Amino acid sequence: MNYTILIVVVIYLLCMVAIGIYSYRFTKTREGFHLGGRRLSSWVAAFSYAFSGMSAWVLIGYVGMVYKLGPSSFYILIGFNLGFIFAYMVIAKRLRNYSQLLDSITYTDYFVKRVRDNTHLIRFISAVAIIVFMSAYVASQFSAAGKTMQTLFGLSPVTAIIISAVVVTLYCMLGGFLAVSLTDYIQGLLIIIGTFILGFVLVSMAGGWSQVVTEAAKASPILVSANLGKTGLSFIGMVFGFLVFGMYVIGRPHDTIRFFAIKSSSEVRKSLVICIGALTLTYWAAFLVGYVGRVMMPGLKDPEMLFPLILTQKVNPILGGILLAVLMGLIMSTVDSQLLISASTFTEDIYGKYIDKQISEKKSIFVSRLVVAVIAALSVYIAITSPESVFWLAIYASAGLASTFAPVLILSLYWDRLTNWGAITGMASGFVMNVVWQNMGLAKTVNQCIPAFAVAFLVAFIVSKLSAPPNMEEVRSELSQVAKVWKS
Repeated sequence: MNYTILIVVVIYLLCMVAIGIYSYRFTKTREGFHLGGRRLSSWVAAFSYAFSGMSAWVLIGYVGMVYKLGPSSFYILIGFNLGFIFAYMVIAKRLRNYSQLLDSITYTDYFVKRVRDNTHLIRFISAVAIIVFMSAYVASQFSAAGKTMQTLFGLSPVTAIIISAVVVTLYCMLGGFLAVSLTDYIQGLLIIIGTFILGFVLVSMAGGWSQVVTEAAKASPILVSANLGKTGLSFIGMVFGFLVFGMYVIGRPHDTIRFFAIKSSSEVRKSLVICIGALTLTYWAAFLVGYVGRVMMPGLKDPEMLFPLILTQKVNPILGGILLAVLMGLIMSTVDSQLLISASTFTEDIYGKYIDKQISEKKSIFVSRLVVAVIAALSVYIAITSPESVFWLAIYASAGLASTFAPVLILSLYWDRLTNWGAITGMASGFVMNVVWQNMGLAKTVNQCIPAFAVAFLVAFIVSKLSAPPNMEEVRSELSQVAKVWKS
């Protein structure tokens, strides 16, 4: 065991818990616990949105993809950036305003109030989708932690997964949304700086960029081209298939909720620039790690082990400890957001609506913290027992969340004719189509988000047209108000 790396990581994790303790004083109300009082600055909101959605797959799953595919893998990241840009430009401003106008604290609560749903079905569908897919997503992050700590410290994957789960769960339970957002911001800075340092250190150790490219060409032709050997329509289809990954980041609850909490909609454009800048820098650095790693450590049976192996075999222990903290930052910045949105959904939209309708604020926060612990335990179980890779667990979960929520969310922000039954059937059809498409093995041919989005949009539109309209004058007035920029 390398004790230098261990000491650095322990100090880092203790700092994250300290932030949770500091943020505890801001969690005395529901809005304080779940949204941080709607006072996130553009910088904190941007970093929190970016890195709660990026997750450990960047340094574990994506680095492994670069190891295998070379430059062609970068189309995936271009697709993700396009998805983030779309979310900011189409969703952020209106959702920030609308959530405040409707006094919505949770993601599900927004949909219920927007379409005046009194059937409770939106709450049920949302809760099922969030708990099912979030558990899988959190499991992918714990799995990434297990792979890393297994390599670095000689721990068993089970032990490593449990340690990671305990730390994240602790500061999420203590500090709520503000702790999550502040740690995302700090971890985001570490991620950008750390991955860039590692990328350039590896290039230098490998003899410079020209030497890296020369060695990569010797290993395989696909490592020095961006087409995987494909041409014509086959190449276009490949690029399109990779770019479509951008659909996965639209409407996911754990990062979209940041738009509720940004200080004002006037901060959205600035936040967009910061977010895309941070993501692009991190993507390029992760690409360097995977690409140079292929040259320095050829023949790995599991390419997803590249990052932890580099930390133990190729870099100084102090730098290795900092970089492990960076990876833990990616894991925790995603897991904490997902645990919190799951807790918010269950407590506010299930427990508070059906089990204890007179629930006090103090009890609501207690139940939320309890749910965080339960979801974390379920995710640990999935991480220990699932054979799926980090990359594909995260992809499956993202597709399910986006398919369930994004089509109806977009319609709710722009179309006055959307009805409660249109929203209910749209969400349900997106959820079902994603699961069916994946389980039938069709996702290997056509990205499941394409049919799931199309079906959800179509079903929501048709059913809304066939069902009784809402109070059109009232909804049109709301849409007119939220389309404007609200200053703080």
